[in-house]
Amino acid sequence: MKSTSADGPNKHQLKTAATLRSLLDAAERVFVRDGYERAQMETIAAEAQRTKGAVYAHFRSKEDIFFALLERKGKARRDAFLGSAEGMDLKQRRAIVKKMFLATLADESWPILMLEFKLFALRNKASLQRIRDLYQLVYDDMGKVLLSERPATARSRESEMLALAVLRGMPSAIILEKQFHPAFQSPDSTRQVFDAIFDALLEIGSDPSTPAST
Repeated sequence: MKSTSADGPNKHQLKTAATLRSLLDAAERVFVRDGYERAQMETIAAEAQRTKGAVYAHFRSKEDIFFALLERKGKARRDAFLGSAEGMDLKQRRAIVKKMFLATLADESWPILMLEFKLFALRNKASLQRIRDLYQLVYDDMGKVLLSERPATARSRESEMLALAVLRGMPSAIILEKQFHPAFQSPDSTRQVFDAIFDALLEIGSDPSTPAST
């Protein structure tokens, strides 16, 4: 009996999904190693041990595969966080986010990809809406659950949002500074610096005279 869609993916669909994963995994290695501007579709195909035609069968351009990679990683990070944070209070949610950020400093691929993404945003104004949509996908839900639960004025909420924006850029900034500052070569020193910055930034906008909501 032939399988139907209700029975799950067929062999062709499984093969297609495996090819797609292979291409995106290869694209990640190439973009992290070579940067977006220097990366070539031919290089990604070779890294994945696929033909150039296989790449173009799934993606129209280097921009398409770059965004598909960021969407995959961004959704995975967001879903992992939201799943872990469900039912947690503000302090617990912030601890989970801090742990996730520290993990990105150990595995540098995400901060480097986000740095490439931001450089892409500076240089490709024609894709601005697509860039904003992806940024919102990656960060908005995580940002909202980090905000203080206290009643906030418009000014204090704006301060919190700006603090979150700075926090999002910290992993990429630290990865860059590691190339120039010897202290960042030590994982312990890096964690201590990030801990202090994380805690300080998330206090911005809080009004200590306002009681926490219950």
